[in-house]
Amino acid sequence: MTNKIIPRKYNLSRIRAKFFSCLARKMPFIPGEMRAMIHSFTGVKFESASKTFVGEDVYFDSVRPQLITVGKGSRITEGAKILTHFLDQNFPDCSHFYEGSVSIGKDVFIGINVVIASPVSIGDGAIVGANAVVTKDIPANEVWGGIPAKFISNRESPVPV
Repeated sequence: MTNKIIPRKYNLSRIRAKFFSCLARKMPFIPGEMRAMIHSFTGVKFESASKTFVGEDVYFDSVRPQLITVGKGSRITEGAKILTHFLDQNFPDCSHFYEGSVSIGKDVFIGINVVIASPVSIGDGAIVGANAVVTKDIPANEVWGGIPAKFISNRESPVPV
């Protein structure tokens, strides 16, 4: 995965993405499948928006939403934040942002208030626990949680209590 510097700007497509993102995030009483469909207008790629659940106040990055892909049957719960850009810490003036893709597999469960803060790939059937911060790839059928997110168990084995 290569990262590149992205310019700071608000073009028409970003303003459109912000509008639809705000609409999907803040409208109460609409089904999660409809939220996924509205988020697809921002540029987020859903394998099947009608089979995907997106909870209230889920934030998909508006800088490069087209770099986010979500697999069929995935569930992204309330308050999750998925970012496609990040700051290069080597520049003290905070002027250098980099971008990278976020890929969420099929039948993935993203818990409440999870933050995906770097370019990552989350494998099919994975579970990310509430309030986790994901900064590296998560293999298929694994349970991860914590800050930063760490391996907890395989889905086939019981989760420790």
